[in-house]
Amino acid sequence: MSNITNEVAQYWNQESNCAQAVACGVLEFYKQNDCIETVHNAMLGFGGGMGERSICGAVTGGLAVLGILMSKKDLEKDDKSAVFRKFKDSFNNKFKTSNCGEILAEFILPDGSVDKENPERRLTCTGAVELAASIVKDVLDEL
Repeated sequence: MSNITNEVAQYWNQESNCAQAVACGVLEFYKQNDCIETVHNAMLGFGGGMGERSICGAVTGGLAVLGILMSKKDLEKDDKSAVFRKFKDSFNNKFKTSNCGEILAEFILPDGSVDKENPERRLTCTGAVELAASIVKDVLDEL
């Protein structure tokens, strides 16, 4: 069986944004290929913290794919909310925030843009993408 981070990396390394990579890579891992193209298109605006360094795209991608995958399970609304909360709490425990601007604070240039050429910035985002995908798998495995 493939590793979930390998599936996500395929999207992340092919110029998908963080939200697209998490959502589509996780869907592929779980063999939910019928909706990947639609989800990929839908998640376009969520990369880079919704393009404004707001909520991390890896987090929004993770929440989106959790919603899709949990729709196939017979769970009460409160149970689904608990899964979303557990995902967010687990992500925040690692990064101490789910805010893209805070995660990337050391890579913000004087003009306010992100230093996209800095390889350390890419590694930071890769870590967020991989972590989000792993947490999705962990919380789903517990259901």
